[in-house]
Amino acid sequence: MSPLGALTVLLLLAGAGARNASWPGERKGERAAPVGDTCRGYYDVMGQYDPQFNCSSGTYLYCCGTCHYRFCCEFRSYQLAQGGCNNYYSPDWANPPLTSSSVTERYDPSKDRTNSTVYIICAVLTLSLAVGIGIKVAFRKSAQQPRDVNVSR
Repeated sequence: MSPLGALTVLLLLAGAGARNASWPGERKGERAAPVGDTCRGYYDVMGQYDPQFNCSSGTYLYCCGTCHYRFCCEFRSYQLAQGGCNNYYSPDWANPPLTSSSVTERYDPSKDRTNSTVYIICAVLTLSLAVGIGIKVAFRKSAQQPRDVNVSR
């Protein structure tokens, strides 16, 4: 075969004839497996970063949902246009600036009132328990039948 004939065959295979041509080891009429979409990493509504993930499980090939909640879905018509989302950087409210007073302020035990609160609550519970036990004993004694005391002389 002349070089010109080989070139003609190659062009036919690359052009219109390529639809019916197959690669070695590939069966005719078989298509390559579809490649899944990639959901880009983003910050959700709570300010937490959700990393990038691939949608390539079964028929769930498309990145769907909203800019702040993404998942893989089956239908291309529901595919999320990720280019329109703007939550790829940490939101300002998720990283509040540290004020100088919160950094330099030291712990002062004399200003801490949590211990006294615990003591008051424990005292109220103990007092309630003691009163409840006293009432139970009083009702039990009043409900008993009086004993006849017969003393013979």
